[in-house]
Amino acid sequence: MKTPGSIFFVFVLLVSILTGVFSRPYFTDRVFYLYEDTYKFSGEQDRLVTYHSSTAAPVQVRTDDELHRTVIISGQSYAIADKSVPYSTKFRVTYPNGHVYSVEDNNGLLLSYDDKGNIVMAIQAYANGERIKQEGEEDFPPSALVSAAYPDYHVKRGMPGFLFLALGLLIFGWCSFRYQAFQDLMFHLSPQRLMYENPEPSDFYYFMSKVSGIIVMMGSIFVAFKAY
Repeated sequence: MKTPGSIFFVFVLLVSILTGVFSRPYFTDRVFYLYEDTYKFSGEQDRLVTYHSSTAAPVQVRTDDELHRTVIISGQSYAIADKSVPYSTKFRVTYPNGHVYSVEDNNGLLLSYDDKGNIVMAIQAYANGERIKQEGEEDFPPSALVSAAYPDYHVKRGMPGFLFLALGLLIFGWCSFRYQAFQDLMFHLSPQRLMYENPEPSDFYYFMSKVSGIIVMMGSIFVAFKAY
């Protein structure tokens, strides 16, 4: 006959396996962002790489030669030129309207500058879910176009470590709620017992162990969602 404990651990094992299988692409696929839209690799043909997003039109990146790439978005072409020199990684971004910007890699942080050397800040203003362009603002920030053009700047999403933490908290909470032997162990590990001679757990302690176990199990769900 299956006990509640065995049922719980079988359930946890199944959920853990299913979560790992379905979450693996989320944590392992490298992506880049254009404002609120997330893009990931879809396919490559004849030096033309396609990236898809579930919320926007696809982005294509064409490798023209070793130092030049073209980002194509909704039929518009953005030219990216690698102007790097020793100890300094730089790019020149040319927009379809002829505007030219420079992008510098500062320890992995891409900073954009206009043709006068002024830093360009990406401003995100939205109304009813749609982005509102400011006066003189380009459709896409220069740094975001460089990120799209070079896979080295694509990133992995999420923090899977939170899933392992949530699993540990869930098991800890269940043991605190279910098993008196575990409750006794936690009592004897508590430094508060050193304040008393021959201390023994009280009925109130067992009750609070169950309550805290429930709280910890509920909290583990919140921790799990922090992974995404």
